[in-house]
Amino acid sequence: DAVREGGRAMASALGLLASSYGDEEEEEVAPAPIEPPRTLAINAAPAVMDGAPSAHNDDAWGAMAGVKEDRKQGQTVLYHNPEHHAMYAPDQGPAALPHGIKSKTRVSSAVEPYHPSSNFAFEEQYHTFNAYGFAADPSTGSSHAHLADGRGPVAAGVPGVVGDMERWAEARGATIFSSRGPLESRMEEQRKRLRLDESYAPIPAAQPELTAEQAASIAAGHKKAKAAREGRGGEEDQAPMEETSVFHGKDMRDYQGRSWVEPPRDVRNEEHECFIPKRCIHTWSGHTKGVAAIRWFPGNGHLLLSAGMDTKVKIWDVFNSRKCMRTYMGHAAAVRDICFSNDGRRFVTCSYDRYLKLWDTETGECISAFTNKKLPYCVKLNPDDDKQNVIMAGCSNKHIVQYDANSGKVEQVYDQHLGAVNTITFCEENRRFATTADDKKMLIWEFGIPVPIKHIADPTQHSMPAVTKTPNDKWMLCQNLDNQITTYSASDRFKLNRKKLFKGHVVAGYACQPGVSPDGNFVMSGDTDGRLWFWDWKSCKVFRKIQCHDQVLIQALWHPVEASRVATCSWDGTIKYWDDRLGQAGVARRLHGRLVPHVTTSHPAPAPRPVPPTYPYPFNVRAP
Repeated sequence: DAVREGGRAMASALGLLASSYGDEEEEEVAPAPIEPPRTLAINAAPAVMDGAPSAHNDDAWGAMAGVKEDRKQGQTVLYHNPEHHAMYAPDQGPAALPHGIKSKTRVSSAVEPYHPSSNFAFEEQYHTFNAYGFAADPSTGSSHAHLADGRGPVAAGVPGVVGDMERWAEARGATIFSSRGPLESRMEEQRKRLRLDESYAPIPAAQPELTAEQAASIAAGHKKAKAAREGRGGEEDQAPMEETSVFHGKDMRDYQGRSWVEPPRDVRNEEHECFIPKRCIHTWSGHTKGVAAIRWFPGNGHLLLSAGMDTKVKIWDVFNSRKCMRTYMGHAAAVRDICFSNDGRRFVTCSYDRYLKLWDTETGECISAFTNKKLPYCVKLNPDDDKQNVIMAGCSNKHIVQYDANSGKVEQVYDQHLGAVNTITFCEENRRFATTADDKKMLIWEFGIPVPIKHIADPTQHSMPAVTKTPNDKWMLCQNLDNQITTYSASDRFKLNRKKLFKGHVVAGYACQPGVSPDGNFVMSGDTDGRLWFWDWKSCKVFRKIQCHDQVLIQALWHPVEASRVATCSWDGTIKYWDDRLGQAGVARRLHGRLVPHVTTSHPAPAPRPVPPTYPYPFNVRAP
């Protein structure tokens, strides 16, 4: 009887729903007043209806015991208790739409079967198999076979499961999407794998007792690994390398007893006009790897010192034979920077083996070695004559270390930078010095006081890995990594001169050292393609470009005596000597009243150009 009463209630509900639709062929009638929509939801619940209402009206629906009003959802809920044969009755409802009319964005109003080849079904079973170890077999465990016998999917004769049946029984057929938590067996495996006890606390592992030899071996391995991470070698690399030197000349002294490092007496450094070089007149190729830096011998530049990445330092003759005079060997890694003393009798080198070494230029003897176990990126000797024993080194640990060459001790440490220090430049009669670092700042220091007196920083400022001071000591040319050379005053306020900006070349990633002509009329710099750029100092425009090397041109130096000669070095391992032309150089030497020793070249000299005759006509015009 209860089932019949439920059927009558269902029929009444369907009749009420059907009465809301009219016939298309019926005549149009006056529209009825619009009432708020009402929906009916049928839920399975323990409550059972005793009877069905006799009329389709609101009072009848309210009088039903199994009908409740859900105001929150805006619907009327009918609670009904279906039996087993009703639950597994054949599907009823509107037929599926024809092929091609089905829309993915709206409901098709038809009951769609669970197809095992759908995307959702495949993803569900795929993740279930990876997580739990079982999945439904689409060939034997389809929903049609389970529903055909009327017993439901769980009670079917063939379960249709692939994989671990025990896990399937533990999960009660649930998939990874329908289960509410991990399986207990899965948690147990994870607990054993992580070595946890039943309360999920770590199980203490007994450490085996090591012998003294095993402990020492493990400690040595850790120390070696730490040294490798920091870029240092083992303990055998910590001791300084033995220093040696080889002299390549004929005699250490000439027939008058003068040393080979003494400059010629007939060459003097005087003011002269400089000219842009045009062609290479000689090439020095003694280094097996790239050349990092070159320096002229102080005074007249009759010798050229070069630091190579092959761990060697060489000094070359410039005026006469143009051969390598001496090779200094004492570093275990590439030489980074070099610096002469004021008289040229000594020079200091810094290398990637973390050592600074002071050398005697004439004998090749290493006078002393210094290290703070950090990489020195630049080295300078104090230019004052009474402070030639003071060595300044900018290191990778953000410090500028001041050494005393006589005692070998550290006198002062300047530690206000936030990055590796790249350059040290003395200014204002050597009472102050400027430093640049990878922190994109320039700091001005009083010599001997570890507190900077001025910070130069700007949001648009880039790192300045190379700085050169002009011959008049008024300006500092800073090579920026944004492919331009900026100019700062070398005294007073150290202000940026925005009108003196030299750009056009590409140096990003390389510390190409800029250069200035002795008369201050030209600025030059190398670039990444091996070209040498010249700018006019007054107009800041590009004056000339010369292709000099195959790889990056790292530094160019104008000769302090020769009017138009420039030395360039590159990472291709060569050093080249450039001149404008021999005729003009000879004329310049005669005009200045100097007698320069004869220079042999590796290229034949061009024939002199004929000078056109002059005629006694106005404005020096030729006769017709």
